Amino acid sequence: MPFYIRIGKFAVSTLGLMITISLFISYVVSLQISRYIGILKSQTENIFLAGALSGIFFGRLFYIIKNHDQIPNVISVFQIWNGGIDYYGTMIGVIIGVVSVAWLYNIPILKALDITSIIGSLMLGFGYISAGLVGFGFGRPVPMAVDVTPGFHLLRVFPFFYVVYKFGDIAPPSIPFYPVQFIYGILFLLFGISLIFYVIKKQDRFMGEVFSIFLMLYGISNIIVGYYTISRVVFNHITLEQLFGLLSFISGSVILMLLKSEKTSV
Repeated sequence: MPFYIRIGKFAVSTLGLMITISLFISYVVSLQISRYIGILKSQTENIFLAGALSGIFFGRLFYIIKNHDQIPNVISVFQIWNGGIDYYGTMIGVIIGVVSVAWLYNIPILKALDITSIIGSLMLGFGYISAGLVGFGFGRPVPMAVDVTPGFHLLRVFPFFYVVYKFGDIAPPSIPFYPVQFIYGILFLLFGISLIFYVIKKQDRFMGEVFSIFLMLYGISNIIVGYYTISRVVFNHITLEQLFGLLSFISGSVILMLLKSEKTSV
């Protein structure tokens, strides 16, 4: 997909356009499921807005701190389409924004994190796929690939396909890469849809249950897909992504067990 979509004399960032669409879809979904979580729609709107803006701000801030040598001037700071935003900075920003609004409205933090987990899953899904389309965050090169024409190609083993980017994309062209962004995107969209059905069907949930499950699912996805990323190896063949995944899964499991023993219903 081209990095820019041209409409007459105007050029629109492909990544920015798809993220805007994902924000709109996530916003609509958040309003529809808010009653199942036990939060007013008006409060949900503010939680969503605060989480989105804070996530973008801190995500960009962390990116600039980590890649300050790639920021030539002050104007470049605000050009999010040039380099993008940092994933972990975005997550921290979202949590700060959500917790702040929850505190303002006197909403239990765990309840706010429950709805954020669902919306976050959908936004991460769209975000990962959007980034993958223009070549952000490509995975390791595929050693057994033969066809290096631009596009998607099938593999006999997991993840069963790989991607080759063309000239003009952010990723190096004509190199077969594991499609980690697309796999993450598909998984997180499935997580989000599954959690939506979960909160609709299961009425006797306790606060923080959805958030705990999200942490566990996030951990599982990182443990599986993290092997194919270009993340730094920290121990043996374990990458940094897989280590974060393991910590996330353990944290989610522990939180789930602790909350289940207290069982504070939604």
